Amino acid sequence: MQQVNVDQFKLGMRALAHAVNIITAANAGRRYGLTATAVCSVTAEPPTVLVCVNQRSATHGAVAKSRAFCVNVLRAEESELSNQFSGAQSGEGRFQSREWSSLSTGSPVLVDALVSFDCRVVKKLAHGSHTIFLGQVEQVVFGKKGKPLLYAEGQYAKLASLAHGEPLPEGLDYWGF
Repeated sequence: MQQVNVDQFKLGMRALAHAVNIITAANAGRRYGLTATAVCSVTAEPPTVLVCVNQRSATHGAVAKSRAFCVNVLRAEESELSNQFSGAQSGEGRFQSREWSSLSTGSPVLVDALVSFDCRVVKKLAHGSHTIFLGQVEQVVFGKKGKPLLYAEGQYAKLASLAHGEPLPEGLDYWGF
């Protein structure tokens, strides 16, 4: 069996559309954060999400030490904020342009995010360059209404309904919950 090369894998992954999130953590009186698309629900009972964080990032160390993180889901008009947390700026300066608070875990919560999930780490798994953190959701906070910011094919995108906003037929549940 032929091994998939890294460039081929990355090109294939670009075809997947993802919501854009800022993963935050606090440790030793400092706030940390990074832009991430590797976030998904795991189970509703108990409410759990997973995030994949590069082990070389400062945010990884903060999540590992505090055993907590917050997933802040960005709205479609927040691509500039996404860029700030994706490496264009570093340290505390990333947090200066917006209003942040905290909940029970102490992780920074973006006040006007589409939604924020405040989580305690219940498990972690290191694999390759990343760690998968499973976080049990302690609080969900809904911020400013809007549509999610998406990322696909190497660019930001907005959600557009194909079925003219029609709900799924009765009995169908996209999430399988």
